[in-house]
Amino acid sequence: MEQDLFWDDEELQSLFYQEKETFFESNNIVEIEFPLSLARKKAVEWILKVNAHYGFSALTAILAVNYLDRFLSGLHFQKDKPWMIQLAAVTCLSLAAKVEETHVPLLLDLQVENTSYVFESKTIQRMELLVLSALKWRMNPVTPLSFLDHLIRRLGFKSYIHLEFLRKCENLLLSIMPDSRFARYLPSVVATATMLRVIHQVEPCTAIDYESQLLGILKINMEQVNDCCELISETSKTVSFIHEKCRFCEVPNSPNGVMEALLLSSDSSNDSWGMASCISSSAHQPLLKKRRVQEQQMKLPSLTRVFVGSPH
Repeated sequence: MEQDLFWDDEELQSLFYQEKETFFESNNIVEIEFPLSLARKKAVEWILKVNAHYGFSALTAILAVNYLDRFLSGLHFQKDKPWMIQLAAVTCLSLAAKVEETHVPLLLDLQVENTSYVFESKTIQRMELLVLSALKWRMNPVTPLSFLDHLIRRLGFKSYIHLEFLRKCENLLLSIMPDSRFARYLPSVVATATMLRVIHQVEPCTAIDYESQLLGILKINMEQVNDCCELISETSKTVSFIHEKCRFCEVPNSPNGVMEALLLSSDSSNDSWGMASCISSSAHQPLLKKRRVQEQQMKLPSLTRVFVGSPH
């Protein structure tokens, strides 16, 4: 037992150390100007919709947004080219899906859910190399889910509570991702604040005991956790959790509904992926036409000239 606790503590310390490696690459996203902040919000909402459309895991969406924020934080964008962030979003989702998913749609098929622009595969592939280079090929960063997996195991929930707790935590994490203000917090802080909120929903009678156990394990900065909890409460006022499962229901257009749809479709990810592939394939012709027109209008220059690196 003591040996197990030692290994658990060592794993936790490793997560604390690793989370700082990529955190400082992404937290600058909080300081971007409003037009870019709004574009980033729309890009993240689109990522979540496509993630739900194909039944990808919550981790795929979180990785995609992590890549996007780290990429955006290190670059200056030309404001007269609004398609650039959409291209970055498509690229980051493609990379995240390749890292996490076993079935990945074609790059053209990935551009669904009323995307504003449609890009050729070769354009996205060039962009993938640019993003990989900017991220220094570090594609498995520590995220809030890294801490969730570790902490839920240590809290010792019963199996049925374990699954419900994880589902609700993932749901809440996805719902707050479009808000760039959460990038100011370390993944461990976001994970802790999320768990503290969800504990009261899942185990209201013993929530205080679980809170004490959780905080005892983490020994984390409570000022930041409380601040993050307040921001979650503020953000969650507009989030409604859907409790009725409907396997073949239409994926909702609102980002809040998409979060639940993603989680509800996780039990039948193969079916949802297959259905989505059929839908996407039937839309090839109008998408191809749209792509040709748009890329002629954009006259895509060299990506390395469009995405200008920061002076430092």
